[in-house]
This record gives sequence, structure tokens and C-alpha cells, in this order.
Amino acid sequence: LALLVQGGCGLMAALLVYWVYGQASAMAAAFGGLVALANSGLLAWRMRVAKRRDDMDAQQDLRMIYRTGLERFVLVVFFLALGMGVLKLDPPVMIAGFVLGQVAWLICVTIKPGRTH
Repeated sequence: LALLVQGGCGLMAALLVYWVYGQASAMAAAFGGLVALANSGLLAWRMRVAKRRDDMDAQQDLRMIYRTGLERFVLVVFFLALGMGVLKLDPPVMIAGFVLGQVAWLICVTIKPGRTH
């Protein structure tokens, strides 16, 4: 559910930005929102995998937490660098789209604890 709300907020933000600032800014906002969605999707997937693995001990759990955190960091850095560097998207608008996506996810999981997908 949180991923759907996050995607919907990103889409609505991109449409609003398109209406106010035009296509180039809307592309940047949408890309930032997609980066946030990919970040949350990776977390949801990892949480689902962890729930199926009841045989993990505390050390394995901790290793998975650190690995997931590192993977999410690398994913975000890579895609934001791709957006700013290769795609030449407007950095402030792209970061704003990313932040909006993260805030939407945070609100969803705060309202419905335990639901990240």
C-alpha cells in the first residue's frame, strides 16, 4: 500500500510541476520520485525475504540490515548521479521529487505500522 501511495504522490507531483514549470522540470520531479520508489521497493523486498527466513540468528539479521542499508544508499546515489550527470535533469527539482516520495512513504508506514508494501 505504501508503495502505491508513494507512486501516486510522485505522479501527482510530476503532473503539478508539469502544469506550473513545464516538461523538463516534470521529468526531473518524476525521476526523483521514481528513485524514492525504487529505494522503498528494495526495502520492502528485503523485508519480505527476511520474514520468510526464520532460521537466521541475530548476527545474520544484523548483517542483512547493514547490507540493505548499503544497497539502498548505493542505489540512491547511483540514480541521482545518473539523473544529474547523464540525463542532465534539474537537480533541485529532482531532489524535491525524491524527498516528496520519501515523505509519502514515511507517512504511510507511520500511519500503518508494519506495512511497507
